Amino acid sequence: MSQRLMTAFLAACLCAATAGAGEARAQSAGGESNPAAGAHWTDDLLRPDDKGIHRFFPQDGFVRVRGWIDGGYTYNATGPRSHFNGPYNAVDRDIPQLNQLYLVFDKPLTATAGDWGIGGRVDVMYGYDFFLTQSNGVERHANGTQRWNEAGQHYGLAIPQAYAEIGNQKFSVKLGHFYTIIGYEGVPAINNFFYSKSFAYQFAGPFTHWGGLATWNVNERLTLQGGVVNGWDSLDRTKETASGLASIKYTAPENLWSLQLAVVTGSEPSAVATQFETRTRYSLIFTAHPAERWEYVFHHHYAYQDQGKVDGGTARWYGIDNYLYYRFAQQWRAGLRVEWMRDEAGTRVGGNPVRGNPNLGPFAGSFYSLSAGLNYRPHPNVLLRPEVRADWFDGQRSPYNDGLNKNQVLAAINANLQF
Repeated sequence: MSQRLMTAFLAACLCAATAGAGEARAQSAGGESNPAAGAHWTDDLLRPDDKGIHRFFPQDGFVRVRGWIDGGYTYNATGPRSHFNGPYNAVDRDIPQLNQLYLVFDKPLTATAGDWGIGGRVDVMYGYDFFLTQSNGVERHANGTQRWNEAGQHYGLAIPQAYAEIGNQKFSVKLGHFYTIIGYEGVPAINNFFYSKSFAYQFAGPFTHWGGLATWNVNERLTLQGGVVNGWDSLDRTKETASGLASIKYTAPENLWSLQLAVVTGSEPSAVATQFETRTRYSLIFTAHPAERWEYVFHHHYAYQDQGKVDGGTARWYGIDNYLYYRFAQQWRAGLRVEWMRDEAGTRVGGNPVRGNPNLGPFAGSFYSLSAGLNYRPHPNVLLRPEVRADWFDGQRSPYNDGLNKNQVLAAINANLQF
């Protein structure tokens, strides 16, 4: 689908939503209406959900439909000729981007303890971020080459999730394709404070899994998860091996603090593409709410890959992310992120040539970033995210400005519309 066609499609959607809202207001003011044909849609558009968001589609049917449009622009002060922001794989170019046109089709699992129910969910995403949610065996071939989306294209289509779920609010089992439980940041734009992404999100772990995952809410404080998956981001690959996935989370009374430990381990491709060796990655997330308006998040991650180095031996990567948030008004929230990621052997961080990024690894050393931003909600459906970010690298090579600099400064603006 061309960018021009996509722009026209989005404009039509927004016009339709605006027209629909205007008609609903006219009817509520006493204008002519057909209650049998339109009252259900009008009532649903005027009635916000539990988060105050007005949905374009009714949410009380057998299957709910909702989603968002997310996009933005990043200015790179170093002005790289390639327009790539160094060795990124998310928000990686200083050009306007439609990051996510995201649709969710789901049937929530609402059964309470003692009863059993069946639910499910399918996510469909078109946009610049498609590259992050592809799976071997679906959007890519088993060997990792492109199937649905051509190499180097800016926009593509992906299915980040497609699973069935059985159980209740106490215990449930998810089967199919789902987002990983490893790490702090994630793919869906509405779940992240910052427009730019941490190195831990981009390079340290998986994005999705195919397999099964059980969740047991032991009580209101303790949650356990465990499952078996086909490794990182794969339905089908050149060697099928099962990986274990598990997490434990404890939440203190009154949500004062919480602590979560998650781990994934199994065989993954080593430095020799046809050879699979053990890869393990864990993440530790501590969240605290020391005061009503404040939130602090500490995220530590560590991973290793047997035979991950080109010359043999174990490759390791690890780091720490710190997040501090402050809500200074009902519509305004400020955030700060300080990150350090160490790529010991230069096996993880690097621009992907499939994406067309010339900033290729290895970059053995430590990556640092400092991000400051705001979240502003002029309406429950609309989120604006301005951000300023500084990156710098401690190592022998220069990963920024197409190999000329060891640091860079970015300024970005992002907008998100839920429907």
